[in-house]
Amino acid sequence: MQISGNLVKSVSAAFVCSATSILQYNLSSATLRTINGSFNLNKLDILTSGSAGNRLINFSAATSTCVTLALNGGTYPMAYRGTINVTSGLTIAGTSLTEASTNTGIISFVGAGAKTIVGTATALQNRIGNFRFNTAGSLSMSGNIAVTQSWIVTGLGSFTSGSSLVTMLGGTITGGSTSTSQATFDNLSISSGSTTIFSGSSIVNLKGNLINNGTITQNTSLLRLSGSGSQSISGASTTTLNALEVSNIGTKTISSPVQLLDSARVSAAGTLACGGNLTLKSTSSLKARIATISAGGSVTGNITVETFIPGGTAGWANLGPAGVSGLSVPNWDGGSGSSTGIAMSCNGCINNETSAGGYFVSIQGDPTGAGVYTELTSASALTPGVGYWVYIGSSLTTAIDITQTNSGSIVSGPVLSGTGFMSNPYPSPISLDRLKTHNAGLTSVDVFDANSGSSGAFVSFNGGLPSAAVIPMGQGFYANGATTVNFIESDKVANNTAGFGLLKAASSTASVGVVLQLNINAPNGDLDKTYIRFHGGATPTFDNDLDAYKRYVTPGYLGFPGPYSKYTTIATVNGGQDYSINSLPYALTSNAVIPVIVKVFATGVYTISPIGISTMAVGNCIMLKDKLLGINHDLRTGAYICNINDTTSVARFELTVCADIATGINQVSQTANSLILINQDLNGAYVKTSFESDTKATISAYNTMGQKLIEDKEVEGKQTTTYLNLGNVHSQVVIIKVTTAKESSVKKLFIN
Repeated sequence: MQISGNLVKSVSAAFVCSATSILQYNLSSATLRTINGSFNLNKLDILTSGSAGNRLINFSAATSTCVTLALNGGTYPMAYRGTINVTSGLTIAGTSLTEASTNTGIISFVGAGAKTIVGTATALQNRIGNFRFNTAGSLSMSGNIAVTQSWIVTGLGSFTSGSSLVTMLGGTITGGSTSTSQATFDNLSISSGSTTIFSGSSIVNLKGNLINNGTITQNTSLLRLSGSGSQSISGASTTTLNALEVSNIGTKTISSPVQLLDSARVSAAGTLACGGNLTLKSTSSLKARIATISAGGSVTGNITVETFIPGGTAGWANLGPAGVSGLSVPNWDGGSGSSTGIAMSCNGCINNETSAGGYFVSIQGDPTGAGVYTELTSASALTPGVGYWVYIGSSLTTAIDITQTNSGSIVSGPVLSGTGFMSNPYPSPISLDRLKTHNAGLTSVDVFDANSGSSGAFVSFNGGLPSAAVIPMGQGFYANGATTVNFIESDKVANNTAGFGLLKAASSTASVGVVLQLNINAPNGDLDKTYIRFHGGATPTFDNDLDAYKRYVTPGYLGFPGPYSKYTTIATVNGGQDYSINSLPYALTSNAVIPVIVKVFATGVYTISPIGISTMAVGNCIMLKDKLLGINHDLRTGAYICNINDTTSVARFELTVCADIATGINQVSQTANSLILINQDLNGAYVKTSFESDTKATISAYNTMGQKLIEDKEVEGKQTTTYLNLGNVHSQVVIIKVTTAKESSVKKLFIN
């Protein structure tokens, strides 16, 4: 049957179409044709004839369904409106390279069974506005398919590889993150002058090649190269991608410039051949990386790695080659005032060792890891896995942001680094926790941070403090407890979109215990910190997975030749060792008394501040004793301010944390068989017990210093009520404890 006008179906009319019938819709003029009503068709064949002019057809909102749809546009520009469902196949024919007008029509593939799309012989002919896929069936495509607005996949059973080419003339590609919702193509082209959006976190799955002659807006999408043979990314434009994955065998070649914002992953025995065209971008908020390379997989050819080095205070930084090999000092040397390289002073550098107004070498090594520094020259190699001290400064006191760019072959596979001063060798952040699982003896890591106060200080990471240590690419660090460290691919962190820049760390998901941080501050901006942690897994001695010793020494400065240690610092002392992180068992039966040592750059007034004191149990004492002045200061009332001499070298202070600080019990015990109630009324504080059988209980009362306020009371029975004689106790927090052979309950009451 053939029609050329509008096709209308009334509400009550029945339209019966046989399984072999063909409805030919002949668009013989430029007049808009409309299908009104929902028709169930076998094959809808749209033809064109007549004089020149645009052809438009509106499928309408009352969606019709056809088994197969043929769009035979001929030489006439065509445009579609409304939505039509296709349950089997689509054929696109016609030679027009333009559209009649904005093409809002939707061709929607639905239902079970195989789906096919046969495109035109030449790209960009007979353009389609929108494709939708919500089907459990398979899809295969051939020929050329041009899309002007959207390609959306919400469901697709499978994809059969072919040689088709989908060309996006702008618009949006939207797919999900599951195997049945990815937007999958044979070959994909982005037309010149157009912008195509990879929507949200879509996975765009390619079996063939990407040809980008336009612009891709990547969002947080993933481009997956999943073909079983050779594939390529090419085109006249620079392609910016969020993430890239090689998920099958074969060589995947990057033939034109690609900028990566998040990660590249080789998750199969395939090869990502970079050819010098891949750049890992780095800013203050993002850091691209090469993620874990699976067994049999590889990344070949040179890549370019950007390293964002934050400015701020001039001072030393701990750096290493950011995941590429073959570098030497000139690759980092940017001369004075550079924002793309580091202004260095050394023998043979752009600025020599006397250029700063005196003798000063601004790049040094620590080959033994023991603070014995060696000066580098312009001939010195920069070895992956080795750490280097590099002075970052654009003036005597400040440093500008630097985005350093280096190229070379990537570092991958096992890397063995010796001595305690190392660097992350990979073009990816690595996890300290993962590193420790296969390096016996490795405990904590230390990193010097020039932006900690006015002169800088070491930051130690262990056991989730100050956060779970993620060591960024390009970060140098001291590895404590191990003279050699073996790095492996699985040390790399999982997929991320966070900006793991230098000195950044991830949020801790582990239990870190109850933590009190002490800061030392000076009027000139000097700042340092130490951590006291109470943890169920801690011991009174050094704990490999929880503690960290304090590190003091760096290379020297202009006019102050190193090693240099005249920093303002704070640490705790345990067993004759200074601790940056001091983890102790919970103080359950006696007070924790912890020596605190403060060393200062210059004699003056300093402030010792408690941070995180709100995490401590309410009502327990946290006292700082100044042994020199004989002063006990309650840190719950605020910071302690005093004058400190620059010759101080012993623990002048003593931190006391009262017992029961973190038993976790500030309520009565109530189980199926017992009840212990601790409370007070107008007659005073009392304890009520209700036991299943006769039970002996001991009632104790303490002040927040751990001193007993009354003699222990012994009670026995199933149900008892005991008032405590606290009439002589002045207004304060009182800790009342009830202990039986099977349980212990504690509650803190304010006695007024």
